[in-house]
Amino acid sequence: MNPKLHPPSVRNRNNRERIRMMSNKSRLALWLTFLQLTLLLTGCWDSVELNRRAIVSGVSIDRGPTEDTKYKLSFQVIVSEEISGENARSTSPVALYTGSGRSMYEALSSASSQTARFLSLGHIRVIVISEAFAREGIKDIMDVLERESDMRLTSLIFISHGQEAVQTMSTMTVFSKIPSNDLVEKLDTTSKLFGYNFRVEVDDVVRGIQMNGGGPIINGVYVSGNLEKADSNDNVKTIAPQSILRIAEIAAFKGDKLKGWLDGSTAIGTSLLHNTIRQYPVLLEEGGGYSAFSIYKSQVKVSAEGGDAEHPVIRIKVTQQAALKESTNGKDLTQPRVLTGLADQLTAKCRSQIEAAIAAARKLESDYLGFGEAVERSHPRGWKKVKDRWDQIFRECEIVIEADTVIRHTDMRSRAFEMNR
Repeated sequence: MNPKLHPPSVRNRNNRERIRMMSNKSRLALWLTFLQLTLLLTGCWDSVELNRRAIVSGVSIDRGPTEDTKYKLSFQVIVSEEISGENARSTSPVALYTGSGRSMYEALSSASSQTARFLSLGHIRVIVISEAFAREGIKDIMDVLERESDMRLTSLIFISHGQEAVQTMSTMTVFSKIPSNDLVEKLDTTSKLFGYNFRVEVDDVVRGIQMNGGGPIINGVYVSGNLEKADSNDNVKTIAPQSILRIAEIAAFKGDKLKGWLDGSTAIGTSLLHNTIRQYPVLLEEGGGYSAFSIYKSQVKVSAEGGDAEHPVIRIKVTQQAALKESTNGKDLTQPRVLTGLADQLTAKCRSQIEAAIAAARKLESDYLGFGEAVERSHPRGWKKVKDRWDQIFRECEIVIEADTVIRHTDMRSRAFEMNR
């Protein structure tokens, strides 16, 4: 019988059957495709459950006494039960595990054998390197920190000043249960308000080591007071803590080796040239009294001028603003000439700080100030010819300092406080 002669109901039924068969085949093909894709997916072969991890917040790296124990690593591990308050046992909020070995990885393995959990390095905030290791060289250490996939390049680097680095990892602090967090917060506070210290991360140190003729500058840290009581909860139970974790001077490097420490005006001038200082105090003594200022909004530009890269002129332009905080010398601060005279003294002070920083860098024979980078930016071709002799050129090149200071306000008073007699 001719299909065309089928009644409409029969033809519709046949069409529905064909559509149903095609739909079933499409579904089967789709499921087969999904199954093939799942075979290509990889699982987390090295996954570790959270309750099996020990979160490391800080690491100290000390120089061991022998080559077999060259690396002495101490890991500050957070005790989560004490931090969260759940199932707390009134014990220390952190625990310290130390391992040693011929390499950093071997020391890590040694420390891991002492804890029931896997040491998790992805949350490290602070890395403290001993002064002994810094003077010997930190290139290999930085290679490991940059190479390790679990480490963060934003971790802060410190140099332990005059002590073993482990001391900073085992000091209980008042304002934070975790000593590493306390150190980070102290650095943020001093960098914003009171001084020359600023954030130095792993990546900053790696780039500083690669600087021709120069090196990185790294914040120092040390523990003052009774070191025997530092790791006890009793240290934070008294009004006056017996041991205090402190931000110290600045460690100046050439390449990967520590050359010396910078403090006072030398450190301030160095931070100014790096354009990292935010606010710092200045005291001017005159006439049996003094005027104390807060210097803020400092902007520094370093450039190299001259057509000859072998005889560059390093030009430093500094602009800064100041606010009067104290005045005990009876000056009439309503007079413009008085404020102008004080601003000139602040400018001279700034110039002397920068000169002190340059003199210290030349004495240490390290261009950690970045003058060579300024020459390279201005004369890239000439720099290739002189970079191998930059140490000598750095000691002799001409430096011009242009500084300007503006006193913006005197806070809530324009005259010194006077008593009626």
